[in-house]
Amino acid sequence: MPALDVRHRTGLLLICLTSLATATLPVAAQNVPAKLNRDRPAVARAANSINAARNKAGAELPVFPLMDEHDRPLRPIATVAGDGALYFLSPDGLWMVPDGISKLVQPQILKALRVGPGGAAVGSVPIQEFTALSYLYESHSVVVLDKSGDLFEYLPARREWRVFRANQPVGSPDPEYIDLASLGARICVLDPERNEIWRLPERKGQRSAYFVQVMPWRIKPGDANVSDGISIAHDGDTFVLRRHGQITKYSGGASNGLAMRKPFNWKPVAKMRPSRLIAAAGTPLFVVERENNRVIAVDRASGRARQYLFDQQSDLRGLIPHSRCFLVIDRDRLMLRMLDKDDAWSKAPLPVRRMDSRLDGIAYPLSSVVLPRHPGVWPGARRLYRYGIHKGVDFFCDAGKVTMGTPVKAADAGKVIRSDVNFRDMDSATYSRVMNQCRAEHRTSERNEDLFRGCQVWIDHGNGLVTRYAHLNGIRKGIKVGSYVSRGDTIAFVGVSGTGQNLPGVAKHPHLHFEIWLDGKYLGWGLTQSEILGAYEDIFGVVGERGGS
Repeated sequence: MPALDVRHRTGLLLICLTSLATATLPVAAQNVPAKLNRDRPAVARAANSINAARNKAGAELPVFPLMDEHDRPLRPIATVAGDGALYFLSPDGLWMVPDGISKLVQPQILKALRVGPGGAAVGSVPIQEFTALSYLYESHSVVVLDKSGDLFEYLPARREWRVFRANQPVGSPDPEYIDLASLGARICVLDPERNEIWRLPERKGQRSAYFVQVMPWRIKPGDANVSDGISIAHDGDTFVLRRHGQITKYSGGASNGLAMRKPFNWKPVAKMRPSRLIAAAGTPLFVVERENNRVIAVDRASGRARQYLFDQQSDLRGLIPHSRCFLVIDRDRLMLRMLDKDDAWSKAPLPVRRMDSRLDGIAYPLSSVVLPRHPGVWPGARRLYRYGIHKGVDFFCDAGKVTMGTPVKAADAGKVIRSDVNFRDMDSATYSRVMNQCRAEHRTSERNEDLFRGCQVWIDHGNGLVTRYAHLNGIRKGIKVGSYVSRGDTIAFVGVSGTGQNLPGVAKHPHLHFEIWLDGKYLGWGLTQSEILGAYEDIFGVVGERGGS
């Protein structure tokens, strides 16, 4: 199909931008001025860089660079619009452009103000890595979820933070909240660990569960099944995005009754690697694929889909939906794409995301294993029994041949920077004291987390890359601080140290806890569950299949 006339494209763009901003007077779309804010070099450099890249590619895509109040680039992980404002989430804070919607009438720099929280906690509840947010129109507030399952609320009119709901252990398994969506005055949270969607806050006389609860290992044909859900959206009906791209639709959600599955005409697109689902009344369903640098818009009535491709250097995260266009976070900017025929199905190959080159050489730390299927053993999963967050991947026997004493291999060449050669594990009294401290503080401190890792080896591979090997039963002779190892060298042996499973004297559930750290952050920091899976699959191959080397 021939490209649309430039004047027609501009007209569509104006309609989209103007309706997004609820403005009555159209404003001509234009590039970010090269001389904008010359007295602020960081802003000017960002604008020039973005414009140069766009002009070189011959693109006409509107770009909204994101800056904080100190003119530093902002790289948020999620976004939402509400009451005229734009909100952007980072792992450690919330940012706001108070009149952000009105600024969308022409491409320009969006300056976001940090609105908190002001410290490391809200009230007595510590903040542990924000991961998702939703806007509640009935209370005019933003609800934010962190990876430990705690929920916080920001009220813009009062500039106040409060605890929406503090997470607590409820049994085995504990709930695993991974995404949320607005239900008006309440929210719904997706819990694949217990195969449930919950309505929160829980209120007397109001049902909290969506379904008659069936644990994942007891699911039968006909039972509600969200155990492989990765993202949730609500706009009158509730939609759950599944790991391989399927979308399931459920009725209602705001009422007290149980939700029922409804027909939805949609077949996943080939080679999907989905990460987020976004919906709003009157818009298509939008599926963001960070690993494929692609956004897919799904027509609700027909199930017909269109794809919108971005370049290999992109980092697609949160999205603001509209009936004629969408705005998606791409690194430190918002990118706008029209939903016109000019952007319909492309025959070009998928621009699969480029992995950080520092991770190219990493191999499995154990022989004959695969990436485990259960998300609860991935980085970023909650550890509610100690009010913490998992920062590595656990290799148990269900991922391969893992028993007490299985040799642990160096994932790549490097220098040993930690080797617990004279390690002594916690006794029963120490373990109980540490657990009580975690419960009292509603978190796992760095010191206590180090105790829970048990016997460890750390290897520095250079250029900001470090790997950690934990719960070891022992360390190979000669592996000491300052030693240099090659990829595949045996460095230690699988055990249960730090887990408390060896306290009675009989080892239970031996496994290797393996962490990858880049520039001081664990691999998974700032990523959703599905984005973490994508990052690890890029390194080792598809979950459940032998990959890597």
